[in-house]
Amino acid sequence: MPIPTLNTRIYIRDAAGTTDIEIKGHTSISGLDGERAEIDETTLLDEAEVVALGIKRYGSVSLAMFHEPDDPGQQELESVYQSGEKRKVSWLLPNGTARVFDAYVKNFPFENGEIDNRYKSTINVRVSGDVVKVKNFTPATP
Repeated sequence: MPIPTLNTRIYIRDAAGTTDIEIKGHTSISGLDGERAEIDETTLLDEAEVVALGIKRYGSVSLAMFHEPDDPGQQELESVYQSGEKRKVSWLLPNGTARVFDAYVKNFPFENGEIDNRYKSTINVRVSGDVVKVKNFTPATP
């Protein structure tokens, strides 16, 4: 059965490493493809290309959101962007399974200052290391 997106939650770990802070106002999240690079092992004796797979490369995760300056999760995202620190991010699906990974916040834009609209942004976080699938995820609390 397909997993609905309603009630998807995103958390960022605090600087002390003890608390997952929920990020509010998100409208979409995408990324974590984990595509492996190809390593060419073709020799002059081969009649066709020979390849091996390299390491998993998860790249960036894009998080679209409405700006909510009073949200502690968005405040933490901006703080991490300013400091350049690596933090743990948890992408919790409505079925209780999470994808947990370390990441850097690459940008914190302020966009869409248009008539009859809300300020939005698309924040990109760069995954560093492997992504761990955690069933029955519970956010860390102090």
